[in-house]
Order: sequence, then structure tokens, then C-alpha cells
Amino acid sequence: MTTNRKLAVWLLTVSTLIIVLIVYGGWVRLTRSGLSIVEWNVVTGVVPPLGAGAWEGEFAKYRQTPEYQIVNFGMQLEEFKFIYYMEFGHRLLGRITGLLFVGPLVYFLFRRTIPRTHIPSYLGIGLLFALQGLVGWLMVKSGLSDRPQVNHLRLTLHLSCALALLAACLWRAFDYLSSMSCPPNLSRTTRRLCTGLFITLCLQIAAGGLVAGLKAGHVSDTFPKMFGVWLPQGLWAMQPPLANLFDNAVTIHFQHRFFAFAVLAVAIALFAVARNAAALKNGSYLLLGLLGVQIGLGIGTVILHVPLGLASLHQAVAVALFVTSLFLCHRAYRYRKTTANTA
Repeated sequence: MTTNRKLAVWLLTVSTLIIVLIVYGGWVRLTRSGLSIVEWNVVTGVVPPLGAGAWEGEFAKYRQTPEYQIVNFGMQLEEFKFIYYMEFGHRLLGRITGLLFVGPLVYFLFRRTIPRTHIPSYLGIGLLFALQGLVGWLMVKSGLSDRPQVNHLRLTLHLSCALALLAACLWRAFDYLSSMSCPPNLSRTTRRLCTGLFITLCLQIAAGGLVAGLKAGHVSDTFPKMFGVWLPQGLWAMQPPLANLFDNAVTIHFQHRFFAFAVLAVAIALFAVARNAAALKNGSYLLLGLLGVQIGLGIGTVILHVPLGLASLHQAVAVALFVTSLFLCHRAYRYRKTTANTA
């Protein structure tokens, strides 16, 4: 196996675990399990409570939280164990993913397998892992003081950091895999559309984080109208007006459902100019298909009152769209030949 291939396999493995973490983290949130562990113990936290006394101790800590007192008052120990193990599994998988990055990184650095010019990017990925852990704890901590839910802005930042980490790992992996075959040069319009699509997708996913954090998916269960009208009351009820984009559940729900069609419009435009370009053809087909599925899942999630399975699948497809769009950007920008036909 070539050096590039080894590094690519390693990074793709780490990326796969990050994807699992993102989707699993969404499931933890949907099952209201994320606030079950009220402390962050970096070392001792890798072992769950052992014995009846340890479990009673953890349950006693949870009973002091707003979530227990307001949402889960009267919960029994066995019910608590379920949500505890859900959150414990998420934290443990995060640690495993971090170790899977750091361990091989040290080995590859020692063997001088990684090109010297690539080392800063790997150090940056390591810092992103540390930042993600810190943001995750700050997010949990925000739900342990005065209200039974995490701060929606911190939740969105946590999701965004995870996606940034995923993008950094995948981009470097694509570098190693693409070095064996360079796609043809593409027109400036095509490259700009790839960038535009990636940016609009990132904005839409971030808005989805706000929807999740504010539980704004429950605001309206009709589509395409909200409350029977196109422009619902309360859309710009907050002052200053900019606050509505971050804190108003009605506004965030409204913009998230309709901005999806802006993403679709950019994807169609990209498909129109890239469907005959070998470098982007398959990816553009896949992305357009995933977008159709995603919009259908979003509508279904709203109409059916945010069922767990459908909402989780909606998030998983969002990650698939993110990866596909990133791949298209890499193909468009990273390797170009000037002798090939342009698209």
C-alpha cells in the first residue's frame, strides 16, 4: 500500500467515526439524554458507574438538575440508566475518535510518513478535536443551571465544529486519493457554483442546529404554509431585528424550511453546467438526488411532529450532503489540468 493510500485510509476511518458521532449526537439530543451526565471527567469518565452505590450517586446528581425537576420528575433509576448510557456512549466514542487520530499521527510523524508541508494542517485538526470537546462540555453545562435544555447557539457551534473537523479530515484524505488522477480544468462559473453550494449548505445545516436547539420543528406542523398563512405572525417580533435570526423560533423555522429551496436552486444550476464534466458528473447527480430526499424528509418531519427516526435520518442525510458538496469543491479546485476541455 502506498504512503498516500495509508494516510487516506486512516483519515477516512477517522472521518467515518466523526460522521457516526454527529448522527449519534443528534439521536442523544432527540432522546433528551445529553444532560444525564452532569460532570466532565476526562480520565475517570471512560468508565461507567460500577455497582448500585455508584449509580445512586450519579442519579442523585441528575436529580438536582432542571431537566429532572421540570421534565423528568419521578424518573426511576432504570430509566436514568438508559439516558446515561446514551450520553456515555457518545462521550466514549468521541474519546476513541480522538485517540484514533492522535495515535497514528504520532506514529506517522515519527516515521516521517507525513510530508513536512502537511504537518500544520494535522496540528490544526488536533486543535479542532480539543475545541470540539470543550464546546461540547460548555454546551452541556448551559443546560444544567436554570433551564432544562442546552443553549441553542452553543449546540449549533458544537455541530459546526464537528463539521469543520470532518471537512478538514476529508479534504486531506481527498488530496491523497486524488493525486493519482487529476480531473479536467473547469470553468470559473462551475467552480463558483461549487463554492456557493457548499456555503449555502453550511448555512442551512447551521440553521438546522438552531431549529434543533430551540425545538423550532414543533412550531408548525403544516406545509408549505405556517399557521395557514405564508407569512406567519411573530416572524419579526424580537428587537433588535437581527435577534430574530438567532433566537426567534418562528423565524428560524420559517427560514430553514424555505432556504432549502435556495440550496436546491444552486444545486440545479451546478447540475446544469457540470453534468457533462467527468470530474463532477456523478457527484452532481448524487447531490441533486440527496437534496430531493432531504427536502422530503424535512417536510415529513414537520408534518409528523418530529418523530425520532425521521428527524435522525434528516440529520444523517444533511451530513451526506455536506460530504458530497465538499467532494465537489475539492474536485473543482484542488486538481486542475489546463489542457482539457472546460465545462
